[in-house]
Amino acid sequence: MVETSNRICCCNLRTAGYIVAFVEVILCILAIYGMIKNFQIFGATYLVWFIVGIISIIIILIAIGILIYGIKKDKARYVLPHLSAQVFLIAFLLIVALIVALLLIFGRYQGIRSLLGRGDYVMSDESTKWVGILLVIVYFFLAILEIFFLWIIWKLYKYLNEYHKLYNKDPFATPGYGGQNWRTAPLNINNYHGNPHAGDIYPYTT
Repeated sequence: MVETSNRICCCNLRTAGYIVAFVEVILCILAIYGMIKNFQIFGATYLVWFIVGIISIIIILIAIGILIYGIKKDKARYVLPHLSAQVFLIAFLLIVALIVALLLIFGRYQGIRSLLGRGDYVMSDESTKWVGILLVIVYFFLAILEIFFLWIIWKLYKYLNEYHKLYNKDPFATPGYGGQNWRTAPLNINNYHGNPHAGDIYPYTT
């Protein structure tokens, strides 16, 4: 018996996993669009952050692809890379939001511009402050969303893991049972000849 429930909210865990993957792909596309726009505006000063961001998104997309494969094949171990990526992503979002919040509190606006890769770009402190506030709100919201997604994927991992163990304990579901080399009784000279010695029954005599 699988102890973990197969349902969450209004759908089953597999469907919820697909929804998480779809939403994360959309977020990655939006992030790529934002980084491209920033690179066009700020140029070389944003190059390092652009490269780091693209590499991070590629890693996340690979983890999403492995997650989809794991759901499709009911393989719990393929969910683990996505769980690991989520943990690091949540930590990154919270750390950045905390750093920007502290810089805002102490009025270190140049630090915020440097953090965003805009240290040499002309931006007023007032504009920097509102960008920082927006950044804290967005990153904190994404962290909360990813924590919710992490809970869903963790439940999915537990369910698939328990399902896999249950499947392995079922003797009729294992490949070894269905793949046995079953042997039948050997043929003899009386087979196919209509002979009583071959097991044929004749209700009438001649």
